[in-house]
Amino acid sequence: MPMHLVLWDIDGTLIRSRGGKVSTTAFVRAIREAARIERELIYPSDVAGKTDNQIALEMLTALELDDEMAQNAIQAFGVSYLREMSGDPQKLTADLRVLPGVVEALERLRDLDVCQSLLTGNLEPVARLKLACAGLDKYFAFELGAYGSDHADRTCLVPITRDRVRRATGAEPERVVVIGDTPRDIACARAGGARVVAVATGNYSREELEAHKPDAVLDDLIDTDAVESALLGYSTEKQAPIV
Repeated sequence: MPMHLVLWDIDGTLIRSRGGKVSTTAFVRAIREAARIERELIYPSDVAGKTDNQIALEMLTALELDDEMAQNAIQAFGVSYLREMSGDPQKLTADLRVLPGVVEALERLRDLDVCQSLLTGNLEPVARLKLACAGLDKYFAFELGAYGSDHADRTCLVPITRDRVRRATGAEPERVVVIGDTPRDIACARAGGARVVAVATGNYSREELEAHKPDAVLDDLIDTDAVESALLGYSTEKQAPIV
């Protein structure tokens, strides 16, 4: 049984786009194909922390599809999106930037025998693809994670990963910790009874994240000792619980 289960968000926490818009372009193309429309669509701006299926449903609803058509389109969207994302792996790899300190943090936790998986809004196959292209896939027990393809509502994802750990090991993890860069990561962890560490490497400042009362906030992942302390519940001067 993993003594600690750390669940990483992906976009804005582990990696960021270099601005090539590979993912957003693929997403819009997949929505157009799934909805069988020709007109241009604009990728929404307020998506940080949302699941891919939530974003897709919101875009499909804006197209005034009825519920049955929208649900059918969601299934088609997942297939189309993965195909679009997989079409040019070199282009995707070139567009992804691993954030500073990430590799060192992942290595440290692996050395401590911490079980690391994912809690992300990405569809599972897209999560696997992104992390493979970024060279980070070797660190994660993908089968224990929870993804945007599991549920459109991110707040439902922690119970899914708990159930997967229970089925795989026959026991509950001693502690579940979520790390992410948005208020939605914090809300998700709270809904699932998990510890949560927020990191200001995405679109939200430290102050904005602190307002949502995570257990700890980090400016970045560069200080590996501080990352370890935050995730495993130690106290340090570099990070402190939000009270």
